[in-house]
This record gives sequence, structure tokens and C-alpha cells, in this order.
Amino acid sequence: MLFPVNRKENVDRPPHRDGQPTDLAEAADASHQGWEILERASSRLRSWLPGSAEMRQRSGIASHLAVAFAAVAVLALTANFMIEHGTLIVVSSAPHEQATAAKVAELAVLAERVDRSDSVALGSTVERFGDAVLARVEHAEPQHTEQLAEATRDLKSAASAYFSGAGARVGAEMAAKIRQGIARQQVQAAELVRVADQRRALVGQYREAFETLNAQFKAALDGSWKIFGRVVARRALIEISRQLDEIQGDVFGFALPNQYEQAMVETAALHEEALLRSLEEYARSLGSSQGKDWAQQARDRAQELVSARISLVETDKARARALNRFEDANAALVALLEAPIKPLPEPVVDRPEFAATPAAPTASPAPLPAEVDTAQPGNRTLSGRRAALASISIGILLLLLLLSAAMVVRVVGPVNRLMHASQRIAAGDTDVRVPRGGIRELDSLSNSFNQMAVQLAAANVAAREAHDQLEAKVVERTRQLAHLAEHDPLTELPNRRQLFTHLTAAIEVAASRGDLVAVYFLDLDNFKNINDSIGHAYGDLVLRSVAQRLAQVAAPYGFSARLGGDEFTMVVERATSVEQIELAGQALARAFEEPLSVDGREVLTSISIGQSHYPAHAQSAEGLLRAADAALFRAKAMGRSQRSVFTPELLEDAAKRFNTEQGLRRAIERGELALVYQPEIHAQTLEVGLVEALLRWRLPDGRLASPSEFLAVAEESGLIMEISDWVLRTAIEAAARWHHGEWPQARVAINVSARQVLDQGFHRRVQDLLVEHRVPARCIEIELTENVLQTGPATIAAVRQLRESGVGVALDDFGTGYSSLASLEHLPLTRVKLDQTLIAGIDTRERSRVIAQAIASLCGNLGLEMTAEGVEREEQLALLLQNEHSTYLQGYLLSRPVAFDAVLGALNDVPARLQSLLVSSPVLSSRSVPAVGTSTVASLKRIREAKRAGQTDAPR
Repeated sequence: MLFPVNRKENVDRPPHRDGQPTDLAEAADASHQGWEILERASSRLRSWLPGSAEMRQRSGIASHLAVAFAAVAVLALTANFMIEHGTLIVVSSAPHEQATAAKVAELAVLAERVDRSDSVALGSTVERFGDAVLARVEHAEPQHTEQLAEATRDLKSAASAYFSGAGARVGAEMAAKIRQGIARQQVQAAELVRVADQRRALVGQYREAFETLNAQFKAALDGSWKIFGRVVARRALIEISRQLDEIQGDVFGFALPNQYEQAMVETAALHEEALLRSLEEYARSLGSSQGKDWAQQARDRAQELVSARISLVETDKARARALNRFEDANAALVALLEAPIKPLPEPVVDRPEFAATPAAPTASPAPLPAEVDTAQPGNRTLSGRRAALASISIGILLLLLLLSAAMVVRVVGPVNRLMHASQRIAAGDTDVRVPRGGIRELDSLSNSFNQMAVQLAAANVAAREAHDQLEAKVVERTRQLAHLAEHDPLTELPNRRQLFTHLTAAIEVAASRGDLVAVYFLDLDNFKNINDSIGHAYGDLVLRSVAQRLAQVAAPYGFSARLGGDEFTMVVERATSVEQIELAGQALARAFEEPLSVDGREVLTSISIGQSHYPAHAQSAEGLLRAADAALFRAKAMGRSQRSVFTPELLEDAAKRFNTEQGLRRAIERGELALVYQPEIHAQTLEVGLVEALLRWRLPDGRLASPSEFLAVAEESGLIMEISDWVLRTAIEAAARWHHGEWPQARVAINVSARQVLDQGFHRRVQDLLVEHRVPARCIEIELTENVLQTGPATIAAVRQLRESGVGVALDDFGTGYSSLASLEHLPLTRVKLDQTLIAGIDTRERSRVIAQAIASLCGNLGLEMTAEGVEREEQLALLLQNEHSTYLQGYLLSRPVAFDAVLGALNDVPARLQSLLVSSPVLSSRSVPAVGTSTVASLKRIREAKRAGQTDAPR
């Protein structure tokens, strides 16, 4: 025992003569003096240690051992000091009043400690409750649920104890806040646990959806054929299985809450979108190989997978918000519990004698008797004990010193080597190795460090090689991208961007030297026929062959490029005269007179060329190309396989076409298109049999433009379909109004374009409009030109469908172009319309009259009606009236095209005009008109009688 106490049985025995204390207070003073000596020694020892503040902040093993050794040394010195100055504690009887006062003070201190212990106990219970909630959130096992329930009960008990003890002293307001904090903490805890359980359920659904879908495709792959150990399966199964392998990583990543970033969510969404797209793309293939139900089940499971993942991400956001609210509530509650408690009032002594009775004086110590012998046996024993204790202390210090030195050598040395090696590795030296040695743990750490260094060196070498390969690939890919950015991928010729760069540079050089630069704009004639007949793959081969031929021609003069499609350019650089440019153009035209050799067969194709040159036609690359393009358009209009040189008028025509196209695009929206109707009169009955719907465009200046002014532009721009559909709909609406009104026998002839007839939905469109407006099919007649009927079997099939539904079909402009009499036999026609160019000469040229009569006779024998267009003179009318077959007359002599509102009036006016001509015209009266029937003769008689009687009304 380091602090020996000499006990004495007799309290009346006098104290030692060396002045040792004899009461409890002075003994405590002596003990405090010993601890002060120990503190001063420790402080002085800390001041002697090197490093001062920095050593105390980052002390190592050696410093810790030094401090421990110093503490033991100080303890040994203190023990020896106290042995030398041992304290004698004498048991004395204190007055009853002093004991009672001390007890009251001790109870006051104890009460304050009890109050603080209630707060500490409640705070500790709150912390345990929070830990139990977080454990229950992470795990849903029964033991965690039971722990949370137990923590909840403990919290209620601790709260009750707190409010019955210390809680009564914190005040009503503070107690209410603490109660609210506990309630809010429990509500947030319940919400957090609910969201966590919901997330576990969603994770299970997500995994189940993936595993079910993955098992479905793996089973399909396992059932595929196996030949020589290889699986032969459909490409769809293999592709979707690969995508499922990618999604499997996403499934593992979503297992832990809030352990993934937004980039992972986006990657998962991309993988799922690719999976859904593949399922839709391979739906037919999977349906044929695995069954439609199997394929539909796979798509449904994929949708379930996507829905589960989206719900899981949203639940994770809700879980994070719930966790933040719970932590905030927990922190607020802990802060309330750590607030200081009001101190207890000073202890009041109820007994008056405690305050009134003064403390008894302390008796002065009496000297020891002189006869006390210090050399008694007890004193000798005490001296021996001192010597033994000193020896043991020295031995302990020496042993501790040896152990400390060995520990420093075996720990600090290896640690320093590891630190030095780590710094070298961090600097990039992966060849460093740490010598083995030291304690077992540090030796194992050195071995692991060396293995890590070896792996880092290998990884560094692999990374360097990969980096070199990546740099090589980047350089190669950059070169490829630069080439693709400036060249056409199909023909390897410079593209539009590179053409503008080279052409601009050539113009700058020509401007400085006074040279000329020519641009040839090439277009393959009828290249679409090659794509349609042989295929686009063969068309690509033709384009490559054209590019090679063009590059050979352009090499002596400059360079060539491909603008796109079947359009190419050739640029002649540094030309000194227009004659040199002309020679280059002739060489270009001759080069394509020879057939091309494409995939083992010869292809003869012609080109149309537009030519422009600097500085006469334009000053910039864009201007030269625009001028050459205008010249190319003129070359195509000249009949293909032509070469045209730019003139300023071509740009004016191009601008006019552009304005016309822009105006047509807005014409339908603005209501600028209109239909006029020209009557066709039956030559035998002199009555209007039908009207032809003619398109007009009402221009801003009020003039009505005819189709010849804008239909060609509509064909080129693709607007013809929209315009033709408007004409069809408007004409049928007009026929419906007449049919349901004052003209039940109304018939309307409608002109349609070739593209409209070739549309697979044209027949259905006509039928829908007829049903919508309740118009019989006989009220409509579709007029087709010969070039439409020569487009192939598809057109003939479409015409047959129209005839089978009761719609009339007329062959318009017959006698022009490449009319074939065989078409009258094979085509399901109801009418033939002689072109006005053929009718124009029947009264002046015998050959025209004979041809017209032959065609009329042919149509009559075939049972076809005939309409003569362009009747403008009475002589023409007289010859046409002689036809014995069913003939209709149409022309300005009888009636000009009229608006919709004037058609009903024309039904009376036109027959009256014709009858008047028959009566009053010398030309018609001088010729015999045997074709006019009895009804016509009767009408003429009525007209003459009406004239004699002075009547003005003519019969219908």
C-alpha cells in the first residue's frame, strides 16, 4: 500500500511530537499538498518533452511511452515521499451538530446530482431510441423490431421519471417543449420506418421483375440449338440477353439506399429504354419463334421493371427527406435536454442550535514525551520496508525503460520505413520496397505493402500501355473524323464544306492573278430509275463509279466534289480564257458518253451540266454555285443530257419559281385557290351534260392565274399532293350541293395528278368523300392524262378500282404525246377528250379533220363518249355537229369557265346560245347538220316561232 495509515486504538493517546495533524481537516490538507506536488512534477516533465504543442497534437508511440514512464516515475517518487512523511489519522468524535450540518450539505449536492442524472438518463435513452430506429431502418429482422419496441418503452419510462423529477423544475414551457420534442421524434421515427419498409418491398419487386424477365430469356437461350458446343439462337434473344446483363449491374446498384448517384439513375434509364426498344423491334421475331403470348409477357415484365425502378428512386428521395426530419427532431430534443437546470435553494437548517452554536476550538497539539525511543523494533521494521519499496521501484523503472526502448525500436523503425515508402509511391516511384522486420503486425503490414507496390507497378505499366494505345486511337480517330468532316463517305470526294473552302481559296488566287474560275454543276439524268429498278445498293455503286470518272476528268483542271444525292461539281482553277473553260466543259461531257462499268455490267448514263465562271457570273463561291444551279435547271428543261451556261435571266426565273413556291405554300391557308367550271354540251341534245372543274389561283393583284403558271412548280416542290386533294374535296362538295339542290343530274369532271393516282389511299379517299357528302359515284368523273396512264400496272389497277365503284374515268388531252390506241382497249375508260391542238385545225387542215373523225368513229364503236376541247370557231362547231356518235362540245365559243354561283344559270344560257348559233349563223345554216336529232329540230322551230311572236325566253 503506497499510502500507509498508522491506526491507533486509543483516541486519548497524545500525537507525535513532530507536529503531525490529529484531525480530519488537517489530514485532508496534507493529502492535497501531495497531489499538488504530483501535478507540479507532471507539468515540469511535460515542459521538458521536445515538440511542445506540436508533440501534444500529433504524439507518436515513443512520446506515449515516455509519458507513461514519466507518470510511473512520478508515482513512485510520490509514494516514497508520502512514506517519508506518513500521515497519522486519529479517529475523533465530532459534535453532533457539525455532523448534521455536513449531512444536510451532502444531501443538497446529492439532490443536484440526482436532477442532472435524470436529464442524462433521458438523453441517453433518447440516443438509444435513435440508434434503435436507425438499426430498424437498415434491417427488418425480428430482433431489430423488438429492440425498437424495447427502446420505445424505455423512452416512455425515462420520460415519466424525468417529468416527475427534474422535469418539475425546468418550468412548464420547457417541459411542454420537451414533451412535444419526444412526440415529434416518435412521429418522424414511425414515418422513417414506414418509408424504409416500403423501399424494401420495392427492391424486392425490382429484383423479382428483373430475375423473372432474365430467367425467361435465359430459358429461351438454353432451349436453343447447340452445335459443337456453340449456341445457335436468334439474334433477338442474344441481343436482349446482353442488355439484361447490363441491367443486372443496375439492379445491384439500387440495392443500398442513397449509395448511387444521379448518373447511375440516368444510365439505368438508358439501359431500360434500350431494352424496351429492342422488345418492340424484335416483337415479330420473338412472336414467331417463342409465341405471341411469350413476347407480350416479356414486354409486360419489362414495363414492370421500369415502373419498379422509378418508384424505387422516388422512395429513396422520400427516405432521405424522412431521415433528415428525424435527425433534426432528435437533435432538437437533445439540445432541449442539455439546457441547464435551475439550482436548488440553499439548504435550511431547521434546528436553531446549528446556527447559534459556534465551532469548538481545536486543542493545541502537545509534544511527545521525551522518553520515546526512535530505535524501537517498529521503527526498524519501517526502515526495512522503505528500502525494499525503493528497490522494487527502481527495478520496475528499469524494466519499464527496457520495454519502452524495445517497443520504440520494433515499432518506430518499421513505421518510419513504411511512411518513407508511402511518400515515394505517392511521388510515382512504384519500384520501392519496404525491408521486413519489427513486430509481427508491422512485418505483415510490410509484406502487404510490398505486394501492393508490385501490383501498383504492374498496373502502372498496364495503364501506360493502355494510355499509349488510347492516344494512338485518338489520333487515328481524329484523323478519320477530320476526313469525314471534309469528304463524302460514299464516294470519298470532297463534300460541300470542303468544296466551299477550296472554291473560296481558288477565287482568292484568281483575283490576285487575274485568272478565271469555272464551276460545273452536274446532275445524273433519270438516276431515280436506277434506284427503283435495280436497287439503292447498286445505285451507290453507280455513284462511286461516276465519282471516279469525274475525278479523272477534273484532275488536269482542278478538283471535283459531291454535293449530295446525284449532284456533283467540277471546279476549273487558274483558267486563262473562256475558251479553256469551254474545252474543259466539252471534255466533261465526252467523258460520260462512254458507259460506266459497275459490278460487271455496263451502265450508260447521261448528265445535265450547268456552267458558271468567275468573275463574269459571280464574285463568291456561293454565288458561283447558285448561278451554276440555275444553269443546270435550264439544261434539264431543255430535255436532259444538255449543257447550259448561266445567264442573268436564269436567276430571275429561279427567283420567280421561288416566289411562286412560297406563295403556293400559303395559298390554301389564305383561301387564294379557287375552282371555276366550264360546261360540256351534248351535241345531240344541246344540253349541258357535265362541267369540268378547273383550278385557278387568285393572286394578290386580283388576277386569276391558270394552272400552266404554277403547276410545274407545285410538282417540283411536292405541293401538288396537297393542292390536288383540295381540288378533289372542293369539287365533290360542289357536286353535292348541286345534286341535293336544283341539278340532281350534276356531273363534275376532276383533273388529278399522277402522284395522286399512284397513292395507295387515293381510291379510299374518293370513297370517303362521296360517303361524307352523300354523292352518287356517277356524279364524279376523274380525268387522267396519257402520261399518268403510262406509269405502269399500279395505275391501271387504281383506275379499275375507281370504275368498279361507279366513278367515271376520262382520258384527257388525247392526241398529244405518245398516244397508244392499245390503251383504249385495255384501260377501263368512259370518255376520251380530244386535245384542243387536234381540234384547232379540223376546219383548215384536211388531215386534222380526218383524224378527228376517225377518233370519233373509233370511240363511238368502242362505246366511249367523246369530248372535243377548244371549240372556238363556228366552222369547228359545224364539223363536230356532223358526228353521229355521242359527242360533247367544250370551248370558249360555247362558254368560258364560270364560278360556282354561275353554273346553274349556265345550264340555261349555254344551250340557248348554241341554239341561237344554229339558227342565226350563216356558217352553220349553210352546212348540213344531219346529226341534230328531232328534239333539236323541235327546239329550233320553237325558237323561230318565239322570234316571230317577239318572245325573249328560250326553252332549256
